[in-house]
Amino acid sequence: MTPDPISLNLPGRVAAPLAYSGWWVTGVLIWFLERRDLYVRFHAAQSCVVFGAIALVVTILSALAATSLLFMPNAFRFWVWATGLIWVAGVILWLVAIWHAATGRLWRIPVAAGIADRMCS
Repeated sequence: MTPDPISLNLPGRVAAPLAYSGWWVTGVLIWFLERRDLYVRFHAAQSCVVFGAIALVVTILSALAATSLLFMPNAFRFWVWATGLIWVAGVILWLVAIWHAATGRLWRIPVAAGIADRMCS
């Protein structure tokens, strides 16, 4: 006999925005903990994909900025600006995602939604 799947026992309009609240970290936590509500699992998986990718890009661009100080100091400003633009775009996307999840809309971010669908099936 298998135990019942774990569930957060939170309404979807509460748990889905929580999946986005800590970028990819809370997405991973909620994706692992919630097994029943597919709406919440989708938003959690989408949070993992989108904000995990953004965090990875920001980390790589920051490393390039730091490395450019040693080899090409003139490129430092470019890498810092690129990092900042990606981060600002990520924050805007984060706010929009939280708003859609809180209003009960299944907002599908292109590319990430397909990956999230595979994670939830």
